[in-house]
Amino acid sequence: MHQRRNSLCQPLVSNGACKDAAAPAEPTETSDAPEPDTAEAAEQATGGKSAPMPLRCGCYFSLACSIGSMSLACGSLWQIPNTTDRITLQRGLFLTSLGFIYFVSLTDFCNKYLLETKRGQQFRNKYRLMISDVLEITNKIVSAIQASFSFLVGLIVCKSTCSKSFVYASHFLMEAYGWFGTAYFMYDIWSMYKVHTQKIADKLHLLRLSNSQPFTNGHARSYYDKAAGGDRSIGNNNGSTPGTPHEICDYDGACVQIPKDGRWDFLKYVLTHPVMMIHHVFIGTFGLLVVTYIRGGGHCIYSYMFMMEFSTPFVSLRSILSTMGLKDSRVYILNGLLMLATFFVCRVCMWPYVMWRYSLAIDAASMWAAMCGLPRGCLVSIAILFLPQLYWFYLMVMGALKVFLPKRRKLPAAALGNQLQANVPLTATPLATPIATINGKN
Repeated sequence: MHQRRNSLCQPLVSNGACKDAAAPAEPTETSDAPEPDTAEAAEQATGGKSAPMPLRCGCYFSLACSIGSMSLACGSLWQIPNTTDRITLQRGLFLTSLGFIYFVSLTDFCNKYLLETKRGQQFRNKYRLMISDVLEITNKIVSAIQASFSFLVGLIVCKSTCSKSFVYASHFLMEAYGWFGTAYFMYDIWSMYKVHTQKIADKLHLLRLSNSQPFTNGHARSYYDKAAGGDRSIGNNNGSTPGTPHEICDYDGACVQIPKDGRWDFLKYVLTHPVMMIHHVFIGTFGLLVVTYIRGGGHCIYSYMFMMEFSTPFVSLRSILSTMGLKDSRVYILNGLLMLATFFVCRVCMWPYVMWRYSLAIDAASMWAAMCGLPRGCLVSIAILFLPQLYWFYLMVMGALKVFLPKRRKLPAAALGNQLQANVPLTATPLATPIATINGKN
């Protein structure tokens, strides 16, 4: 984790603690001049020049590693003469190693670009992003890229194999990406853990900052609102909100209590996010390795599982727009509708369609009869894959209902008392009026 210091926050470190957070704030002179933006301050400090050369080299070195690993993976597949050939164990392990290099270096490039370059600082300053926001945006960008690769592989394999045999046809590209893609799901568990711990660190720092330093401008107040409950970062992208200011919500719907010391070990994160862990571990091990390498067939059926990822870029974009505070934009609403449509078609309706095609291929009396003839282990695997999709679709629908059918905000009792003391008629202010307006503040 890269430590950063801006004009508002002390450096936040990756272990969940805030460096020198408990130290008393040094007295500073106050002035009526507005505080300079982070990007402008960085530009003035460097004399109007861009980021130092070592930082820029490190940023683009990660990009070069990412492109190089993907190029090596694609180049190793050109040597396979027939589409029905199998991927050897040695080649598969090589592809998995390249997968780890690709996803880790791509993540490192995105983080360094947003945290260390001039344009990245301008982007962060424009949307008032903390380090945890940057890490979450990077996580979603990498997720969308992986999903695009998965969908493309599934589409190619589907066109190549389904016309030959729905049950027994095979394609080497399915096995190859099974080895390459398994690295993503293992990496993503660690990436989500880093986002989670950085959220805790940022929120603890903002809560401590609110108790030790006054706010001299609106820019600082907007940062504090993230911790105090008035901004986008306290909730998650499924519409969940914490019950207290000392809780955070992840994008999988889980709300957890922030530990006092700010430390959250990896095992505790795994235990508090069981649905996401089961999904990632199952897909990354059994789903992509055992099924594609040991089974060695039925790749037409598996191609539909890969094409389920078509909805993921829309899910990732929704999370990115939410982190940037663009929930009221038309792009967010349009993307949300596309996300619901693609998720319903590709993840909810996909498995019933595949089972219907399978029943036709084996001449079963009905789709239910075809499912009853499957081995018990296969039925358990389908349940592990399908049931989380229903749960996540339910969360998306509930989030959409909150957007299109918002509830009226009720005035707290204290606000009503302030109205009566100010002799303001209750009919003069609608229920949706902010409390600050009721108290006479703009």
